[in-house]
Amino acid sequence: MTLPSQLSVPLSAPRPVAPRGFSLLLLLACVGAGAAQMTAALLTLALKADQLDASTATTTISLSSGIAGVFTLVALPLVGTLSDRSRSRAGRRRPFLLGSALAFVAGGALLVVAPDVPTYVVAQLLTTLGFVGATITCTALLTDQLPADRRGPAAALVSLGTPLGALAGLGMTSPFGSDLVPLVALPTGLAVVCLVLLAVAVPDRCHPHPRPRVDLRQVLGMFWVNPLRHRDFAWVFTSRVLVFSGVAALNIYQPLFLMARLHVAPPDLGRSILLTVVVNAGVTLLVAPAVGRLSDRVGARKPFIVVAALVFTAGLVLAAVVTTFPGYLLACAVVGLGQGVYFAVELALATTVLPDPENPAKDLGLVKVADNLPQTLVAAVAPALIALGVHGADRNWSALFLAGAAAALLGGLAITFVRGAR
Repeated sequence: MTLPSQLSVPLSAPRPVAPRGFSLLLLLACVGAGAAQMTAALLTLALKADQLDASTATTTISLSSGIAGVFTLVALPLVGTLSDRSRSRAGRRRPFLLGSALAFVAGGALLVVAPDVPTYVVAQLLTTLGFVGATITCTALLTDQLPADRRGPAAALVSLGTPLGALAGLGMTSPFGSDLVPLVALPTGLAVVCLVLLAVAVPDRCHPHPRPRVDLRQVLGMFWVNPLRHRDFAWVFTSRVLVFSGVAALNIYQPLFLMARLHVAPPDLGRSILLTVVVNAGVTLLVAPAVGRLSDRVGARKPFIVVAALVFTAGLVLAAVVTTFPGYLLACAVVGLGQGVYFAVELALATTVLPDPENPAKDLGLVKVADNLPQTLVAAVAPALIALGVHGADRNWSALFLAGAAAALLGGLAITFVRGAR
């Protein structure tokens, strides 16, 4: 298919004018990708593992998720670099939007028919590849299409894509019980439609020069930014790792916390978790766009990030001391408020301190590594924290959440060392 010429302009040409409704298209693409990824992570992968062998389902999920986690850390900067280096006449980003849609379709179809664990793992890797490609490409389009002083609301919407996608995916599949076909097909279809709409509607930029040769130094450079040469970027990365470590401390162990401390019965666990997601994401959605517009208007991001970290800290401290489910919902609302402020401004700030603004996708991939790395870090230290001062089957959830609060607070302080942005 030949694309209209105005959809692809040379990289050396002036920044293309983002189409009307660009922010909405970007949000829909992120929500669609989040729906496909999070429905798999929260529901369909577990159901399929149980179908394969109920007695080893936990091991299957842990093995596959661990492989997918390592794959994600490698794929984020790699896909970003490939997008930056693309010489396709269709543009630098459009092929990766369409490729992400195909990866979602392949991963979803393979998950439904998977007869064994190796095929199951490949299915999760394909779905993960679709999510990585969509996330990096949408974030890169943000910098391609909008000047730095107009990125606040759109950056907030991009950051909201995953939690809203989780709500959309779980909501549209809830009537279908454990029937794997609609549980996979509906969120996958949403992702494909939204990614294709964005790919068709957005004017992309193509690279006018031949692709340079790749050497070992360039390959290693995909996964590295010199923190001494690019101090602002290093502080943004550090801040993001610390803040997201605080969030991960709450999210990863939430099911166990609800059952152990708040005595939520296993049959009620799914409904309780959905309620926490609704409260958290609802508050985030209400706050983020308005804060994004406000930060654009005042021309500053750092003060908002510091406030967000303080609110995060307060929410995690509250979670550390609550003993009832309504109290925990209040803590989720406070954390959601912090997320709303943080998501509204932090990504917009990150796009202004990239080491190579003309080729942003690789470095944005590293920024996204900071979103995923905390899950590994928290999983490594959490067992020691929750065992502090307790015996037998008891768990010290307060120690885990207070450590997360400290990490979030340090993350807010780290952003004050950024000098190249307000």
